[in-house]
Amino acid sequence: MAKTLLIGGPGNISTSAIELLLERGHEVAVFTLPESPRLGLESRVKFYPGDRNNPAELAKALGDFKPRIVADFCCFTPAQAEGLVPVLRGKLDKFVFVSTVDIYGYPLSRIPFAESDPRNPPVSQYAADKLRCEGIFGAEHETGALPTAVIRPSYSFGPSFVLNFFSRRGGLELVSRLRAGKPVVVPGNGASFIHAGSAFNTGRMIAEVMLDPATVGQDFTCAHASVISADDYYRLFARALGVEPRIVHIPPDLLVPLEMKLIPDNLLSELTQFSISFSVEKFRRWFPTFAWTKSLDDAAREYVAYHDRKGSIPAATDSYEDRLVQAWEAAKKSFKI
Repeated sequence: MAKTLLIGGPGNISTSAIELLLERGHEVAVFTLPESPRLGLESRVKFYPGDRNNPAELAKALGDFKPRIVADFCCFTPAQAEGLVPVLRGKLDKFVFVSTVDIYGYPLSRIPFAESDPRNPPVSQYAADKLRCEGIFGAEHETGALPTAVIRPSYSFGPSFVLNFFSRRGGLELVSRLRAGKPVVVPGNGASFIHAGSAFNTGRMIAEVMLDPATVGQDFTCAHASVISADDYYRLFARALGVEPRIVHIPPDLLVPLEMKLIPDNLLSELTQFSISFSVEKFRRWFPTFAWTKSLDDAAREYVAYHDRKGSIPAATDSYEDRLVQAWEAAKKSFKI
């Protein structure tokens, strides 16, 4: 029985990866923070509580479990990558680094964007750090000491995580506003692409790459099989709630300068002002029988149901979106748009 260890999880994407590994007969361990949820996997997965920023704790877990495959779902900084390399060097059949499509640089040089297309510089510190991590692991791969495959997931939402167009923490506010019949702002005309996917499908794509020995040295974009418009993304959650969304379109050029003054995150300028679509043709060639079995509508319904059960969806209150809509409507009246 093959032994596989995940660094980070079980979480938004890694949970379904773990499930597929178990289905395929792997013995699975997870190195994760002591306070991380176990999601009912305790009887089937060995958990090593610890801090991934402490290489000695990682080394102890690896020495005890002795995996042949390691996948890192929570390496975000070059310092973390540099701390991990000596712990893994010369010990594995495969190391899988979970990076991000954001390293391709926005705006994308081509739509849909493939792994081999020309890249623009990253526009966020998060993406720049992930790219440097890829370089660190890639250099070790070239020496033969750390056989590496790279995964770049697109935005993947699941029961615990959804974003709106302004904030990584915006999913709950999106649901509360839709449910209350409040307007929701979509940057642009609503026709730009957002390559959203179900985290369930993305996790299983990652597991397929982990399971295939031939993927060492390869990189894969992991995304949904099709892309949707910005308006249709919000309609997913409106359908899950059984409501008709009140979508207001405002040009991104007007929104970006206001962002840091009004909005708690920096998501618009880093990501959601751009039209984004990725090719998954390379993944299809390698895994022609893979099926994206969970629809985006199912994933949206799961998110709403999960947070309704938890009671975590807040009441809708006045927010920056209300102020943006009021200002935009007043401007249109003034200029008779």
